[in-house]
Amino acid sequence: MEPGLAPELVDDEVFDDWLPLSLQIKASTHFTPIEVARHVAKLLAPEQQGMTVLDVGSGAGKFCIGAGLAAPWAQFVGVELRPRLVRLADRLARTCGLPNVRFVHANALDLDWSAYDAFYFYNPFAEQMFDAAFVIDDTIEMNPSNYVRYVTGVGERLARARLGTRVATYHGFGATPPPGYELIHDEAFGSDRVELWIKTQPIAASP
Repeated sequence: MEPGLAPELVDDEVFDDWLPLSLQIKASTHFTPIEVARHVAKLLAPEQQGMTVLDVGSGAGKFCIGAGLAAPWAQFVGVELRPRLVRLADRLARTCGLPNVRFVHANALDLDWSAYDAFYFYNPFAEQMFDAAFVIDDTIEMNPSNYVRYVTGVGERLARARLGTRVATYHGFGATPPPGYELIHDEAFGSDRVELWIKTQPIAASP
């Protein structure tokens, strides 16, 4: 593939063919469909230059790459615990010629969330519940207590986010965001749903 690949030339089949076989067989479970990524990109970054979106648990980078192709005016950052997936995602972003997409090897809770205008979640912590359907590999610690810690941490950070912060979820099992967010968009994609929440109310600081 040549740098500057046209957005319409990347679909699920093309992207998944770039993955190693061990990830191809799990792609439909773990990675955001390209059609959804394109749609969510325009919900999270509606043609506002300079907006930055954080994908929490970015895996092989499929959401950021699909979104980056659809919304070249925005920046998309994926954070992922597995270094091999970060390296793979970086390589694929370069394949697509995407200067507006990058990936970080880190725990998402260690980042400064105030640097981002919007956030994307596709059940990034489901693995921690020992559900075999959601386990990519055994290279990170799995512990249900981690699930509670991560979900609590995300809620705290979103509650502190500035007004206007956008949050999109795909297949979110009906979870609700912290107080202060208003549901703006709710749409079915097959059996799954895309939701957009925007922070419209300030939250009083805890005593």
